[in-house]
Amino acid sequence: MKDTLDKIINEAKLFYCVECGKCVGGCPLAEIYEDFSYEFSSRGIIRKALLGFNILEGKEIWHCLNCDLCAEICPTGVKYAQFIEEARLLAIGEGIIENCSFCERCGRYYMPVPTLGHFKGIFEGKKLPDEFLNLCPNCRRDEYAEEVKMTVFRREGKV
Repeated sequence: MKDTLDKIINEAKLFYCVECGKCVGGCPLAEIYEDFSYEFSSRGIIRKALLGFNILEGKEIWHCLNCDLCAEICPTGVKYAQFIEEARLLAIGEGIIENCSFCERCGRYYMPVPTLGHFKGIFEGKKLPDEFLNLCPNCRRDEYAEEVKMTVFRREGKV
């Protein structure tokens, strides 16, 4: 596992981080999570990873939204979102899944628990239907397509 994590660290160029803070300044996490801190920030996670902490067992890697804004504004080319996604997949492969949401239809991992909780909060506060939130994008698409098809069939009297 350590060798694989080291490879992910190298591929994402975490060693290039100069701690300028641009990634944290552009990151939307501070606006989304009330408990946002240095530990959850890209700089904090990069530092822990480079110092050899086991970042797979903590909950920090599960807060990133993978928007990739940090990589877009990074002056040294650190690929943070890529690092996070690969670290998550490594954690899942190691059986560390308490922060994972799995699709109710196909069983695949599709979203971190903190992100899903945030989206459910948005939907709840606005009384929006959240029927598709527990499905991965593929199953969500298939489910929606099936509903559209059934609506058309009902309209045409075929059902």
